[in-house]
Amino acid sequence: MKKEINYELINDLYMRWLNERDPFIQRKIKDDIINRISPYELLIYSVRFSSPFKAFRNIFSLNDLFETLKEMQRQGEDIKRFTNQSLLIETPEEIITVSNFARKEGISEINNFGLVFKGTNVFEFGDIKNIGEKFPYAYTNNLSLEQIEQMLKSKQDYKGIPITITIDNIGELPLGKLDDIERAFDVDGIKIVAQNRTSHSAHQGECTPLTLRAYKQIRTVVDDEIISKLYVDEKLDKMNIDVQLTTQIIDKIANRIEYDFEAAKKPRFSNECKNASGLVGLLTRKSICKGYSEILRNVLSCVNIDSTVIDGVALDENGDHTWNQVKIGDFWFNVDLTFARNNICEGKPSGDLFMSDIAFYGERRKVTFEQGKEIKGKSMESTVMTGGHLRAYGSNSRQCKAYITPLLTSNLIQKSRLYAEDYNRESKSPNYKGVIPYIGSNTERMRANSKNIETPTRS
Repeated sequence: MKKEINYELINDLYMRWLNERDPFIQRKIKDDIINRISPYELLIYSVRFSSPFKAFRNIFSLNDLFETLKEMQRQGEDIKRFTNQSLLIETPEEIITVSNFARKEGISEINNFGLVFKGTNVFEFGDIKNIGEKFPYAYTNNLSLEQIEQMLKSKQDYKGIPITITIDNIGELPLGKLDDIERAFDVDGIKIVAQNRTSHSAHQGECTPLTLRAYKQIRTVVDDEIISKLYVDEKLDKMNIDVQLTTQIIDKIANRIEYDFEAAKKPRFSNECKNASGLVGLLTRKSICKGYSEILRNVLSCVNIDSTVIDGVALDENGDHTWNQVKIGDFWFNVDLTFARNNICEGKPSGDLFMSDIAFYGERRKVTFEQGKEIKGKSMESTVMTGGHLRAYGSNSRQCKAYITPLLTSNLIQKSRLYAEDYNRESKSPNYKGVIPYIGSNTERMRANSKNIETPTRS
């Protein structure tokens, strides 16, 4: 089947077709290509590009691709360089072609294609059992929870082709819900991408899908080591409950995860940097700023507190930096867990938590908050380092007009540690009346059902 190929002719015809805007003329050029250029010649031409089958599939069908490769095999050609590629399958017609091939053909090198199915069409039009058996590297990419939950209503068995699930945060996918999905689907991985992020940065959440095993480990750590150890005063309003929960979560993350100085020195796309930039830090106990921000955003989602990850610049680091903005009640606050971590662990107030834009941005400096103010006879003066953030990128940054005093934040963290100590002694928290574990509380039940909670009351 090998023959000399006129690449100049093919390129001239294909580029004319590609750049033509009149559909009628484009159709005529396509017919001319089909009449003058064989599928084999266009395939050899096509694989010279970074998207190896794009040119071929713009002109010929997926069935033509399979037939051409089958003929090349019969002629004794090695087709591994073609089949060692990903092949995107989108339309119902293409899915039917794959299904027919899986039913009729035996095992060959063609079965080594990494078939990537987009959306739910493969479960409607495809023979997923046969496709899964014949194409071991096939999978369905980026199914949303909404799509999956809609399919679960049919009570069908969708096993055969592994899927990856895309979620906004781990609060959307507790382990109980994942158990239901696993009964109907082969879950291959879970991708966590903040849907509201717009940034100049290549980092967009947990872009590399977590394995199912890693996700379960991460979610178990969050449930058992963080969420189950939170305490709330159900008599408080929503804003104060948000503050209670957020300060406890910040404290637990800070004390669990060290800053990974070695990973911070590595290139952005190195394995070390990627592992330290996502939720895996909950398992390794090491992270960098991007990891702290993703972890905080995702853990807060488990208690229905809104948070977003902000990419920007830190003056002290003279380069890219990442932090959070967190919604407490009706107000947004800047929160930099990376900068605040050392002070949190040492029991000192930090000027990097619950900050207004005025306090957060600008030169790193010492500031005294609430000078001269007293609450119940105790001075609220607190001189701390604040600022150090130059600017934020992207359109997801909120305006933060309010702040919570650093000393008050520090006191709340210290109190939450005492709640835990009292409960660990099984004394039912005698020093803090009305403070109870969050899990199982009336507050937890209401927050699980709605993010728009007013003043919680006990039933």
